Amino acid sequence: MKGWRREFIAALTSWTEARLYVATAYITTWAILDRLEPPPAFSPIDDGLIPWDGTWYRDIAANGYSDPGLEGGIRFFPLWPALGRVFGWVGDRPDIALVILANLFALIAGMLLYRLTVQETGDHGTARRAVRLFALFPPAFVLVLGYSEALYVTLALGFVLAVRARRWPGAAALGFLAGLTRPVAGLLSLVAILPTLRTHRRSPLPWLTVISAPLGTITFLIWAELRHDGWRAPIDAQRELRGEIAEPFTRIVGGLVDGLGGDEGELFHVLAALILIGLAIVVVRKLSLDLALYTGFSTLLLVSADNLNSMERYALSVFPLVIAAAVISRNPRLDRWVPTASAVALTVVTTLALNGVYVP
Repeated sequence: MKGWRREFIAALTSWTEARLYVATAYITTWAILDRLEPPPAFSPIDDGLIPWDGTWYRDIAANGYSDPGLEGGIRFFPLWPALGRVFGWVGDRPDIALVILANLFALIAGMLLYRLTVQETGDHGTARRAVRLFALFPPAFVLVLGYSEALYVTLALGFVLAVRARRWPGAAALGFLAGLTRPVAGLLSLVAILPTLRTHRRSPLPWLTVISAPLGTITFLIWAELRHDGWRAPIDAQRELRGEIAEPFTRIVGGLVDGLGGDEGELFHVLAALILIGLAIVVVRKLSLDLALYTGFSTLLLVSADNLNSMERYALSVFPLVIAAAVISRNPRLDRWVPTASAVALTVVTTLALNGVYVP
């Protein structure tokens, strides 16, 4: 632990700060709902710290994919509910296990992000800023809930660091697990291609690392073919929710027109997409080529969905964007207001999500 002392302190400080803001939003939401007459028909806060998609993970962990009440649940990849099932056997409470694990992985992700940022920038101040911005990123409230984002980001960051250290077996294992966690994990192959091409080691391990994340995803699809409605079932379920892939420029322009025409939700998503694109450009200009490749394709995929709901949460998986935000906020003026603005937005968005207004 001695070698990780600085990373741990920075991550723990930001981790604690973010949870104070989420607690504030939680208390505010309860206070609002207690005074509403009649009470709303739908209140995600009734599900505690596993609202929205968290209930799907909880129910899959408890009952598996074959439960008749979980139609469409096959779109949720298996590693996260499997961990809830394994660690929730005490008292048969996978929901509690998922919340505890999410918060633990969020802390570990902060530590790994600190180390990666130092590798990229050579500056501990920027690393501390990146960890804080990661914790205060407006949709980062899901890192407190029973969502899979914390697990995926931890695996992805561990994968990048292991590849850079040429620890191929560990990197391959992390990539495989990431592929069992999120369908976009295959993009991690882009991080491993250049180091693999540069290595002179005559071993299949580097190339196994390149394909490890897609192998994890393929494993789940094979299982779906054998035990469910065919290998396309997870893909089709996700497409039904998110829609077809759209040409990004047309999608953003169309969303902007709809937003200015009165669709506030669409306007919010489009503005968020423009911010993400701006940060992606900073990644391409300022950070390493491996992170630029991963970020470029990941961001393109984010803004190309027909349905942009949850896009901001999915952006947590594109962790180089946070490093880019930390690099930008080296400017003293930005350093003062960016974390504050992010903290306010985190509290507001959390409150809206717990009230059922914002879909995380």
